[in-house]
Amino acid sequence: MEIRGANAFITGGASGIGFGVASALARRGANVVIADIESERAMEAAERLTAEGLNASGLHLDVIDEAQWAAAADVAEHRWGGPVQLLFNNAGIGAGGTVHGTQKRTWDWVLAVNLFGVVNGVKTFAPRMLESGLPCRIVNTGSEHSLGLPPTGRGGVAAAYTSSKHAVMGYSLAMRRDFAETNVSAGIVCPGLVATDIWNAFRNRQPAFGGPREAPPERARAMAHGLPAETAGQRIVDQVEADQFFIFTNGPDEAEVLETYVTEATAAMAAFRARYGV
Repeated sequence: MEIRGANAFITGGASGIGFGVASALARRGANVVIADIESERAMEAAERLTAEGLNASGLHLDVIDEAQWAAAADVAEHRWGGPVQLLFNNAGIGAGGTVHGTQKRTWDWVLAVNLFGVVNGVKTFAPRMLESGLPCRIVNTGSEHSLGLPPTGRGGVAAAYTSSKHAVMGYSLAMRRDFAETNVSAGIVCPGLVATDIWNAFRNRQPAFGGPREAPPERARAMAHGLPAETAGQRIVDQVEADQFFIFTNGPDEAEVLETYVTEATAAMAAFRARYGV
């Protein structure tokens, strides 16, 4: 897809992978809207790009609020004088816990942001994109967790997060099917370990799910040796330009998870066929 001149909207765009994508897009000539629940950071991120002579604007968006989505879409279209052609549903949160030990409100929060934040974005922008008739693309941020279950040493124990990212994979596959033969194409990013501040996601937890709290600073160490977010953003945009559905950042991380999943499933299917002769 042609990036230059396209209008782009990135959620969770104020930092991490989101800002890496916004920066890469702007440097390739896109007009970007950086949307984030942290309003000041969104504005500051946009200002960093405009200071370089790039086209960027920031706005507040809580992705679980459908009314905010509609208003944000109107603002984005007015700001750049045309429809959004690139939507990056990137906003996401992380939360640890086992399948049986994670609180109900944590499940609700993680699914509200990681899954229904994506659903809200697609429901808001897809009709506008289809009506525009222009080449458009919606890219959802999944995870290496979308491909299987990463080693605990790298992926942690995060049942709700893993489940939400598997759901994003299923939703993205359904998007690809539903938008076939239209002007809208789909993609899913499955990042490996990237140096972001997702470790401190609870700082933005909405009151309905228990309110904000700061994570212990030592949790940042687990993310510090990840791929730089700027590099991840550049690689993601490279693959968006190439119209790839599966989009990766690290390579070995994602391959390890996927190969483990495929190997086990293939062996199980072989055993099934041998047992039942089908």
